[in-house]
Amino acid sequence: MRFYDEFLSLWNRVCTASKPILEKIGRFLKELWAACKVAGKLLYRMRKVFLAIPVAWAAVYLAFYNLEKLPKVVGLDLQITGDFDIQVVRELAVLGPVALTALCLLLMFVSRRTLTPWLVSIFTLALPLLILLTNVFPV
Repeated sequence: MRFYDEFLSLWNRVCTASKPILEKIGRFLKELWAACKVAGKLLYRMRKVFLAIPVAWAAVYLAFYNLEKLPKVVGLDLQITGDFDIQVVRELAVLGPVALTALCLLLMFVSRRTLTPWLVSIFTLALPLLILLTNVFPV
């Protein structure tokens, strides 16, 4: 019985000595949790902006790249014979996909749904690549 009494007295001393430290740790964790909740709310509210920034950057980058690489007259709608059905100037072929991507991003900002218009805007980034691929053939 003596061992049991000594153990309980030791345990009580450890508990009373560690109680202020545990309270400080508990307060710190509560403050940390509150800060994480605020950061999470901010990220959730700004999710559309965070999703739009890389898409807009890629669209502008591809536009400048195509502005340098495409010929002055760009053909669209490649036929089986190897001719193009529509001929447009380079600026229109460059700014058209950028405008379509911007329209999808605008739809994302005014829509309640976020990911559907964002995914469509991701797929619109393929248009400048396809235009470049069909107009710049390796000779």
